[in-house]
Amino acid sequence: MRLFLIILTFYFSLLADDTVVKIGVLAKRGIEPTFKKWEDTATYLTQKIPNRKFEIVPLGFDSLVEDVGNKKIDFILANSGFYVELEYKHGVQRITTLINQHISGLSQKEFGGVIFSHIKNKDRFQTLEDIKGAHFAAVNEKSLGGWQMAWRELAQRGIDRESDLASISFKQTHDNVVYAILRGDADVGTVRSDTLERMAMEEKIDLNDFHIIEQRAYENFPFLTSTRLYPEWPFAKLKHTNDELSKEVAVALMQMTPEDRAAKSASIAGWTTPLSYQPVHQCFKFLKISPYYQEIKFLEVVQKYLYWIIFYFFLVASGITMLIYQYRLTKHLRKTQNELVQTEKMASLGRLVAGVSHEVNTPIGISVTAASHLKDEAQKFQVSYENETLTQEGFEAFIKTSIQSSEYILVNLDRAAQMVRNFKQISVDQSSDVVREFNIHEYLQGILHSLNPKIKKTAHTIEIDCPKEYNINSHPGAFYQIFTNLILNSFIHGFENIENGHITIRVLNDKGHLHIVYKDNGKGVPANIIKQIFDPFFTTKRSSGGSGLGTHIIYNLVTQKLGGSITIDSKEGMGLTYNMIFKGIRYV
Repeated sequence: MRLFLIILTFYFSLLADDTVVKIGVLAKRGIEPTFKKWEDTATYLTQKIPNRKFEIVPLGFDSLVEDVGNKKIDFILANSGFYVELEYKHGVQRITTLINQHISGLSQKEFGGVIFSHIKNKDRFQTLEDIKGAHFAAVNEKSLGGWQMAWRELAQRGIDRESDLASISFKQTHDNVVYAILRGDADVGTVRSDTLERMAMEEKIDLNDFHIIEQRAYENFPFLTSTRLYPEWPFAKLKHTNDELSKEVAVALMQMTPEDRAAKSASIAGWTTPLSYQPVHQCFKFLKISPYYQEIKFLEVVQKYLYWIIFYFFLVASGITMLIYQYRLTKHLRKTQNELVQTEKMASLGRLVAGVSHEVNTPIGISVTAASHLKDEAQKFQVSYENETLTQEGFEAFIKTSIQSSEYILVNLDRAAQMVRNFKQISVDQSSDVVREFNIHEYLQGILHSLNPKIKKTAHTIEIDCPKEYNINSHPGAFYQIFTNLILNSFIHGFENIENGHITIRVLNDKGHLHIVYKDNGKGVPANIIKQIFDPFFTTKRSSGGSGLGTHIIYNLVTQKLGGSITIDSKEGMGLTYNMIFKGIRYV
């Protein structure tokens, strides 16, 4: 039985808790004055709405937004600025608007801010511009009537809160701001428009001790004010609050009359349908404050987006790792490519050496044979002379043989010497990469001589169409490598299965610049290959040992080494044409 009573008591206590409705109220003048002003309103609602007990919960400026977010209350009564922020952040919804009442009996649905100084500073502060350099006192950063209204007026006059005021201090209640001016702790202060009158009515101050700066007069608005007017405090429901209960509260509040005890305690005339709070939105937009400007706090951002931050951190780290890997791979590939290009260059030089050595063997061999024959004839002549058997006919035959053999030796040695000179010049050009003046016609002929071992094994022909007087100042080694690769490519690729190939190398004068057209009548290049023909390592003869660097080397030498341009024109079965224009190379 005892256990049953405990459970029953606990159950009814829960029911009792569910009937409690908490009204959060901004304690703009402190906790005790807040209870005193609004406790009768809670009692009024408790009497009007059965089975509900309403309680007042005073809230400070700094904790109000957090308390609403934590759902510690069911309704909120705060200044219009707080309402705009809470509407945006937590979805609160206004259900009525307060009607303020002056001691004269005039009812007000709007309020403003009053900017004032001590009466002894009346001459010092005639206009808002005079406030520059003053020590300023306000209620709180979040106080609409106790700071934000005045801040807007100052800002519109070009007065910067940071640089134009000597200091700004927030006193947390309206009363404290007024007392700070009286004590001389600040030069100028601001509070909501009915504060001075209520404190005077409570005999806490004498209005004659204060000077209102740029006092404004509005029709049927009896309170002292220095700013434009804004809609009065709204009574708002929180998002979680029951809609039926909210309707009952709204109806009860709008039924309140000025004669009700709750209205008299709060010094109000009652409540009306909710007003538009667009003027407050405009004020906050101008000042660039919440909800139109959100201060970014590092820790809050980290807490809110921790998982995304971790995800993007790993994503960025992975990206950086891939970039480093790609950089190293590219560096390695370029090194390998340069090594292969150098290898190809040395291979070209090696082919030149092999070709020249083969070519030099022929004239030297002829010279050796002629010299050997001359020696034999000289020995026979010596024997005939010593035996005194030498005849006139034998003497004349020996002279003829000597002249002929000497001519053979001289002609072939000169030919070999010319080959060696060409080889020496080309090899120097290949290895030293010097810039010098040379005759383009002679150099092309020299290249053909170096390739003669390859050429004479075929029935292919090469025609050079170049004026003999064309001299240029450039890199001869680069030209050797370009035309060696072009000719060998034609022999290997273009003239495959073609017996009588023909190559034409035409050198033109393009407005003083060097223009070379290389053309063969080979099998041509398919359209799908032309786009890749200059790519490194691209070859159709890889199985036959092709490196895929020939045309890539040609492209790099023409465009980078010699500063020119190269284009290719080809159709399958109709040969191939390269156009090379060197605008940086002029004839000399």
